[in-house]
Amino acid sequence: MTDDVTSYVDWSELKGKEARGTQGDVDLGEVRELGRNYIVTQKGRVSREKFYIPKYLAVGYDGHTVYFNVTEAQTQRFSREAPPSYEEYAQYRVAHVPPDIETRVHVIKSRRTVDPTRESPVLDWDSIVHKNVRAADGEPVGSVVAVLGDAIHVETQGSRSQFLIPKERVQGFDGAEVRLDAPVSDLGQYARPGP
Repeated sequence: MTDDVTSYVDWSELKGKEARGTQGDVDLGEVRELGRNYIVTQKGRVSREKFYIPKYLAVGYDGHTVYFNVTEAQTQRFSREAPPSYEEYAQYRVAHVPPDIETRVHVIKSRRTVDPTRESPVLDWDSIVHKNVRAADGEPVGSVVAVLGDAIHVETQGSRSQFLIPKERVQGFDGAEVRLDAPVSDLGQYARPGP
C-alpha cells in the first residue's frame, strides 16, 4: 500500500463495498454491517460466510475496495456467526493505528493496476459487438457498436451519448454483457461528440 493519504471516509459510507486482504489478495466479501471496532463482511450468495474484521487492521479505501492487513490464514479467526466482544478485538489496536479508526478510514490511491501479463477479459473482441455494457456500479452504459484497436465504441440508447472506452477498462464479459471496472460517473472522460 502507499502512504498517499488524501482524505478520509466514514465507515458508514462503505456498506456494500468490496473488502479484500492485502496479503495475497484475500477475498473478504462485501461490507454488510458495522460494529464499534469491527465490520461485518459477507462472502458468497448461496453458502454465505460472515467475517467480523477488526477496523484496526484497515489499510484504506481506494474508492472501490476496502483493504485490510489480513492473510488467508487469519480469515478463519474472523469467520463467525456472532459479533466479538469489544475487548476481544481491542488487542488489534496498536500504536501505529490512527486514533479515529473506529469512525473513519483513510482514502488511498487505487490498488487496481493493469497487468500487461494478465489474460484479456474478452477472448474474442468481435463477439461483444451489439452487447450491453454495464459500469462497475451496476449502471447500464449502452451497447458496443464497434471494436477498435485498443478501445471499444459504446453508444447509449438512441445514440444520445457515445464513449470510446479503452479495452483495459473492460473487466469481463459473460456472454451477454460487458462489465467495466469503472463506475458510470468516471466514464465522462471517454465521452465523444454525438453523430
